[in-house]
Parts: sequence; structure tokens; C-alpha cells
Amino acid sequence: MNIDTEENLEHHQFEELIQGLIDDDYGCCNDFIAPSTVIGLSENIQRLNASGNMMSSGVGNNSDFQKNKSIRGDHINWIADQSVDQFEMIYLKKIGNFISHLNSTCFTAIKSFESHYSSYEKKNFYARHLDQFKTEKGRKFSIVLYLNKDWKEKDGGMLALHPKGEAQINISPLGGRMVFFRSDEMEHEVQASETRERRSIAGWLKN
Repeated sequence: MNIDTEENLEHHQFEELIQGLIDDDYGCCNDFIAPSTVIGLSENIQRLNASGNMMSSGVGNNSDFQKNKSIRGDHINWIADQSVDQFEMIYLKKIGNFISHLNSTCFTAIKSFESHYSSYEKKNFYARHLDQFKTEKGRKFSIVLYLNKDWKEKDGGMLALHPKGEAQINISPLGGRMVFFRSDEMEHEVQASETRERRSIAGWLKN
């Protein structure tokens, strides 16, 4: 793919996410990342799991941080800003390009972002919540990139969105799919899968 074609594709993808946010309170874009990169990122989780480097997650931050499996049961590993992993570099560059597009077209004033791998074993979930901390208001937008190969409806593991005053929206965690919503407005939950592990990258665009 030449540079012009890649830039046009990115522009279309970014606009699809933004328009979805405007129209429906969330954006969703399939094939946001190339299949080879999805596989590479997913295999990174597999290696981190095998080496014991995926950590039990928690809720809250700083002084109010706690681990509570009745609320959240995934394992995580933060992605370094200056990663030299080839697949993480592709991911970080694309999110950086998305932030530049947001700032230039929507005047969002995003200054940074953070993200981590997330692995949910069978029957693990994350109860309904907002991504905005009570004591820290820096997270403006949430993004989720799914890394699951050949995910089927019977596998479950949906992302359930709860827009204010609207019906629940269920989104299947298909590999390569990106979801985008406001961190301080969109309540959401990760439903348990009854059949298999569920892999993703969760991220937050911050001001």
C-alpha cells in the first residue's frame, strides 16, 4: 500500500470513528489495524501470559486502588510509550495519527495517551463502570482494539455500552475492530465469555 492510499484509508477510518461518536455516542471501525498486526499483538499477550508478566487488574487509582474480582477479572500489561516491539510501534503510531486528526479537526486538545493489553480468561468480566477516575479527570476518550481471531457470537464476551437514556448496545470483540467513546459519559461493561480467552488493548486519550 502506497503512502497516499494508507493516508486516505486512515482518514476514512478516523472520520468513521468520529462520526459514530457524534451520531451514536460511540464510534466503531472494523479492520482498524492490519490482520498481521492484530496477530502480532495477540501473540504478544500469549507470550506475556506464558512468562507470568500479565498482572491482575484493579479498580481506582493511586490511594483508592484495589483488586476486586467481583468487579473486574482481567489481567493487564501496560504498553511502553517508546516500545521497540514492531507491532506495538505500528499500534502506537496509528493512535498518534488519530490523536493528531482529532486535535486538528475537532479541537480536542489531547496531549497524551496510555494503553495496556487486557486478557480475560473464560468466565471473567468487568462490571458496569465509567473510565473516568473520581480523583483524576484527565481521561477524555476511551479506545478498545480487539485482538481475537474468528470470534463467534456463541463465544459471548461482548462489550456492552449503556448510553444515557438509550437501549444497551452489544459489540462483539472481533479482531481488528476499534471502538471509541467518551471516558466520562459512556458507562460500559465487559461480559464474560463462556468458551475462550478474550484479548484486547484498552487505551485512553488524555488532556
